[in-house]
Amino acid sequence: MAVIFPDVEVTLVTYLNSALAEMGSALANNVRVATKKAQPDEVQPAKQIVVTAAYNGEVSYVTKIASVTLEVYATDYFTASSLGLLVESLIRGSTGDQIKRVTVRLGPVREVEESDYEKRSIDVEIIVKGTDL
Repeated sequence: MAVIFPDVEVTLVTYLNSALAEMGSALANNVRVATKKAQPDEVQPAKQIVVTAAYNGEVSYVTKIASVTLEVYATDYFTASSLGLLVESLIRGSTGDQIKRVTVRLGPVREVEESDYEKRSIDVEIIVKGTDL
């Protein structure tokens, strides 16, 4: 029997896009959520969240640990801080069929960014459940 695990990055991008859209607040509106930062030749969003993940190891035959970094970018200090706290809260509530446990290990932490953006970083450990092939 083989087990396949979900793509954590895609799962979280989909979840955050949906959760932010449902909120309807000014802070949650027009946030770009993706697996990489907008390229210099693209229209630069005022707010964006970048999700990167890597699997660490198996917990059991059907569960695995993923280390996830969420980078939150905004054009001003207040928005970056507020959005970082919102993302932290949303990610804690992301458990369901595929995500079984979320532990925020660090963040949101302010990081110096060599650009016009304020950046916050959140380090998360997520246990995901695989499915039989």
